[in-house]
Amino acid sequence: MIHAGFLKTGTTALQASMNIKQKALLNQGVFYPRVVDPRIAVEADHHFAAIALIGKPEGWRKEESENDVEPIETWQDLCKELNGFKGTSIFSSEMLCELEVPQIQRIKAETKADEKDVIFTIRPLVKILPSAYQQKIKFGQIKVSYEKWLEQVFDPAREPSAAKQFWLRHDYPAVLQRWIDVFTNEHVGLVVADEKNREFLFETFNSLLHLKPGTLHQYKKVGTNRSLTVDEGALLMEVNRLFRKYRDWTDYKIFIREGAAKFLTDTDNKNPDAQKLLTPQWAIDAAQELTRKHIEQIKALNIRVIGDLDSLASASVPAGLNEIPDSIPVKTAARMFLAYSREDLVKRLPDDVLFAEVKNRIKEKINPRRFKPRR
Repeated sequence: MIHAGFLKTGTTALQASMNIKQKALLNQGVFYPRVVDPRIAVEADHHFAAIALIGKPEGWRKEESENDVEPIETWQDLCKELNGFKGTSIFSSEMLCELEVPQIQRIKAETKADEKDVIFTIRPLVKILPSAYQQKIKFGQIKVSYEKWLEQVFDPAREPSAAKQFWLRHDYPAVLQRWIDVFTNEHVGLVVADEKNREFLFETFNSLLHLKPGTLHQYKKVGTNRSLTVDEGALLMEVNRLFRKYRDWTDYKIFIREGAAKFLTDTDNKNPDAQKLLTPQWAIDAAQELTRKHIEQIKALNIRVIGDLDSLASASVPAGLNEIPDSIPVKTAARMFLAYSREDLVKRLPDDVLFAEVKNRIKEKINPRRFKPRR
């Protein structure tokens, strides 16, 4: 099974569950490769393999040399694992929705399973807008307000870079069509998330993978990846502005993306009175109009749909304009510091950094110049 997207549709929680329940899956004939990578501590998805296929670097590193692009060997190593299992193997990364047809063809050619099914999960576009914007904040990839970003996304010509990237991922009929072109519509499916039942996604994948009911389920405080409040978003935006001036992506990922930002959004301890991000009414209307077109286009693709596709058009989000604060509650700032525990920080440090520090400390310990003879 190839779980190829879409972004912000519960994929993080699903991947976390599959990663935690790897042994239970194996006992039922399903293999979810655990990610073992010296650059990361705990990662439940297969994003590195996906961006290797895309041919781009992780995060906001610039492609200044071939070394900055994720090597194709990352995909090849995962592919060997997938091919080495005789039962059902799972390749899961929402970044796969960015692939073009030649890259999709490569996956089909290099994986050896007799049957290959591609599954997407989808949520209402109107709810994806604030989530996608905030996700870019968490990755340090955005410097403009939500309203300005929306103007770029809905640019009629889709010329701004924000629009190009967003619609590469969220023009749902176009993405599905690319995968249908390679795998045919009989092997491409779509699961519509149930906004009122978080367990629906897990129950559906239990069924698709022929797992016992309850094998995959939502874990509390694991992979929740909740939305930011306006206060939290403003704080991270200011951190991002300063961080990129003085530090690199590796440090950002260790201390912010996998540290402060992840701690904030993987817990539900947000201020209940904090303001949620509001979406301008014009953007809501534009998203709903486009959603109705998407629904008809998806129906015409004649793929398997699990869930209520028409429900995508009836979703709603809080409407209005946002006032970006120039100051935030002390508690919000203090909670960011709770992300910095000694154990977690050591786990997040890359191997080369740890080895270099251990080497230096050993040298310091055995350096004879440290010990002065007594007179």
